[in-house]
Amino acid sequence: MKTLCHLTDIPDGEGKSFPWQERDLFVIRKGLRAFAYVNRCPHAGTELNWQDGQFMSRDKQFIQCHTHGALFDIETGACLAGPCAGASLARVEISIENGQILLAGGS
Repeated sequence: MKTLCHLTDIPDGEGKSFPWQERDLFVIRKGLRAFAYVNRCPHAGTELNWQDGQFMSRDKQFIQCHTHGALFDIETGACLAGPCAGASLARVEISIENGQILLAGGS
């Protein structure tokens, strides 16, 4: 397993991107939990973040795509509103051990 960062390196309700395979992945922190996805909109294929590390809607309730404003559920990656409604972000398996966010498989 590869260590991405410490959970507290990501402010609660925010995200952080990391290089991964051909595309970046990003991790969103929600309290003591974290959720990781491929940084790619299922509709447009563009990166989701507005700027480096800015993946969230203004109210911090959803992941938001900067291209068309689609909103995604933080915990499932499901698109709840926008042109990709019904689609989902591609989940990346992570775990949290001793406060460290670990990428499953170490890729």
